[in-house]
Amino acid sequence: MIELFVIKDTEWLELVAESVSLEGHRYQAPRSIEATIVIKQGDQTYYSVTEGDTVLFKWKGKELFRGIVFARTPDEHTLAFSAYDMLQYLVKNQDVYVFSNQRADQMIRRIANDFQIPTASIANTGHTIKSLVIKNDTTLYDIILKALKQTKSQTGRHYQLYSEKGKLGLRAWPDPSEVWVLETGVNITGYQYSTSINDTATRVVLRRQKDNKTYKASAKDSSGLNKYGVLQYTETVTDDINQAQLQQRADVRLAEKKGVKKELKNIQAVGIPEVQSGLPVYISIPEAGIKKTYWVDTDRHEFKGTKHTMTIDVVEKNTMPEGVS
Repeated sequence: MIELFVIKDTEWLELVAESVSLEGHRYQAPRSIEATIVIKQGDQTYYSVTEGDTVLFKWKGKELFRGIVFARTPDEHTLAFSAYDMLQYLVKNQDVYVFSNQRADQMIRRIANDFQIPTASIANTGHTIKSLVIKNDTTLYDIILKALKQTKSQTGRHYQLYSEKGKLGLRAWPDPSEVWVLETGVNITGYQYSTSINDTATRVVLRRQKDNKTYKASAKDSSGLNKYGVLQYTETVTDDINQAQLQQRADVRLAEKKGVKKELKNIQAVGIPEVQSGLPVYISIPEAGIKKTYWVDTDRHEFKGTKHTMTIDVVEKNTMPEGVS
């Protein structure tokens, strides 16, 4: 079932694959594979790979990954290698930038052009950012996330960087009408579940300094205050926004942080190739009272012979994690 190729110019050379692991992380770049291939068996030799080669992985005839080989571990008869998709070039390269009155998608096009990164479809993000100044050397990925985070803070809209057939793209975060179902007793073989209010906020306060004055916006969760008491989240905003935008951001932040935080992770299941980080799945674990849609935070797929298994972590809301740019 595993089809693994190395692409030389326009020619696809099939590799003899023993196993392939494919993984990705929401709001982290890039997606990657780790593969072990047979390069010699008796007097017979097979195709191999070197750093910089483009490899393509298919499962049951469907392309799941295309990327560049970055590391190898050769042995007498086999070779293990790691490959990353085009988002790797956003992580590996750093620079400084000054953007004025540009949307995030316009910034991405400029960066991709500067670093010769081929692009697929780049969605129009709509929101114009007055100024984004990167004074210190920063990864291209973090620069783009800063722009996407500002866009999300003001509009509530999420956008996703992705790699498709060797090209960088940006799209509105996928929210398909139909989602895969994972259920204990059917295709879930194990999981870990816990609940907590350690990271909950019942009141949010944002402050911004401008012209020696402090501007403030706040939002509160009345129900949460009555039940859990005051759990205040504070943030100093450095973006050039007005009072109305500051209040809007406080409301968005409260929506993200209120309520009991429930953690569902290490879900082991029968493999479904389409289940990837950043996409929704419906999970049914009746014994834990869980029957709802989650977003895949991390995914790792293991392929060997005709067997495919996966392990995923999920989150309730598709919000940008704290500490991300």
